Amino acid sequence: MPGAWETEAEWRRLTRELTAWRDRRVRADALGQHRSQLEAVCTLLDRVLGELRVPMASMTGDDAAILQQSRVHDRRLTWVRRLWDFFRDRFDQRDDPTLAPVLHGADEVVWSCMREPALALAAAGAGPAGPPPLPYVEPALTPEVFPHGLVPGTLRRDIDAPFLRQALDALPFAVVRVPASCVTAPWWLIHLGHEVGHVADAQWIGYPTRTAVVESVTLDAQATADWTRWSGEVFADAYAALMHGQWALWALAVAETHDATALVQPRDTYPPPVVRLLVMAQACAVLRTPTTDVAADVARWQTVVDSDPRLAAMTADGRRVVEALLQVTVRRLSLPALAAWDPASWDRAALRPWVSTLPRRPATPSARPRRAWARSLVAASGLRRKDGETAPTGLQGEAIADDLLTWLPAVREPGSRASRDDVAGRVAAQGVTLARDLMDAEPLP
Repeated sequence: MPGAWETEAEWRRLTRELTAWRDRRVRADALGQHRSQLEAVCTLLDRVLGELRVPMASMTGDDAAILQQSRVHDRRLTWVRRLWDFFRDRFDQRDDPTLAPVLHGADEVVWSCMREPALALAAAGAGPAGPPPLPYVEPALTPEVFPHGLVPGTLRRDIDAPFLRQALDALPFAVVRVPASCVTAPWWLIHLGHEVGHVADAQWIGYPTRTAVVESVTLDAQATADWTRWSGEVFADAYAALMHGQWALWALAVAETHDATALVQPRDTYPPPVVRLLVMAQACAVLRTPTTDVAADVARWQTVVDSDPRLAAMTADGRRVVEALLQVTVRRLSLPALAAWDPASWDRAALRPWVSTLPRRPATPSARPRRAWARSLVAASGLRRKDGETAPTGLQGEAIADDLLTWLPAVREPGSRASRDDVAGRVAAQGVTLARDLMDAEPLP
């Protein structure tokens, strides 16, 4: 039967496996792309295992008591292994030859969406923002982000285990789900602008600020409650518009307008899709970004809401809310200033050079890469995809995908992406707290 020796042997095995995995991941990450995220995960797990080892090494009592204690320690180690497995699977996807290209591309898009605001805030004295989010692929229809406080689906069934929530809150980076369809249609990486918007919101804005903004608009009680609940998604849509201009709205329209009935149906965390689209169009209008490629769609959506007084009133309220959200400042910097916003970058004329360049191989940039180029490449690929639907030769999806996934790593900014923040020191302290939470959740008899 299991006893003290078996429990300690399992602790040693888990420790050895974690060390071997870390060494392998460091060797695989020659560019330092994920150094900070890897350091955070391993430091947290190391510290938790170290804290769990102390009571494990002092098991006392007769055989029955030691057996009971061993079972508790075994359960604690199982929880730690499951937490590690969650992150290990997402790092190790980069070893898969099928998934690696889209993940390398997603890394560049996420970095492009995060880096400009992070640098602006650092210059304003806000301090380091920590590592960027870690993309991973999962069979799903839409992207999704899991920043601090949100429990990923594979761990959600264990939400009753308090230490799991604490573990995810403790990590200084988010994980971003990339739909598996992006492997063959990577232009939909454009949706990552919205998901990174959730990360930006969690780091720099937050629920209290969004609540105050909605309340300042002075809507009626029900509308205030609704738009407070929806404000996180509204902010993320506005952030996506800052990242990709009208192409973020175009991508959302493709995802939302395939079902005319669902277009007007209420949802929980979002307003009805037609309202959401028109509110995002209002964000584009406030930002003065060209919307030529979606103008006909906007007019059609407006016709839908004009025929329904409830939707019309909801849309009017949403437009006021998004205008107010776009006036939020962080360290006295406006959101457009944080994003180094240039509305002219997202019209057809600005993207045409990329449309012409994408089919050329090898993908060697002629100048020092700029962090906005990854977003421009994705938008230009969206333009190619949109125009391909009506092209005489039809949509050349495989060529567009290959071109984009070849170019995205080629425009990578040089240098390591290790955070300047003291990730190890901060996470080590969080590891101690996490271990105590786990021991409280699984107490010794």
